[in-house]
Amino acid sequence: MQVFQKQFQKNFHKFTNYTKNQKAFTLFLFVFAIVLLICPLAKVTSLDINDWATEYFWFIGLTYFKSMVIVFVSMLFLLGWNINTRFKGYVVNFLGFRESEPMLNFIFLWVIAANFMGIMDALGMVSSITTSASLAWGGWLMLILLVVGIIISFIEVWKGADKNSQRTKVLNIVDEEAPKKPESSKHIQRLIAEEDVEE
Repeated sequence: MQVFQKQFQKNFHKFTNYTKNQKAFTLFLFVFAIVLLICPLAKVTSLDINDWATEYFWFIGLTYFKSMVIVFVSMLFLLGWNINTRFKGYVVNFLGFRESEPMLNFIFLWVIAANFMGIMDALGMVSSITTSASLAWGGWLMLILLVVGIIISFIEVWKGADKNSQRTKVLNIVDEEAPKKPESSKHIQRLIAEEDVEE
């Protein structure tokens, strides 16, 4: 119990040092992960007049297995990248970048959104033929949270880009050993005239 308490205090102390956007993004990740686990994504209602049963499909399961694997690998990466400093250090040492944290968050959320768009397109295709298949309330909740997360990460990317653009400076490098160019055409004419005189 004390180990969990120490770990919680350590993570809470780390969390209090985050910026406002980092806190919002970390909370988003936890809420989104919970919603993915417990909320139904799609529902199919029977067209039989005698039996109006509705069947729900969760994101975890065989129905959306390939999308589930991609989304959960992306979520595990995002959670590790934003919470665990050891994991972040390993990624930085392996890939060799440090300053692109908001961009990485945005890219992985975009991968997750792309998987959801495929599911949405499939449900849209089915619902254009029959009204029995549609997103469940959990699916709408997932999409709303995903849009919120993309907005939060985009704001962080925008701030980082703005900060980096202010830091950028143009440097003029002068080679001191290179021969100096004549300053004007009159100087060139004078040199040519002197050569003519010497001949």
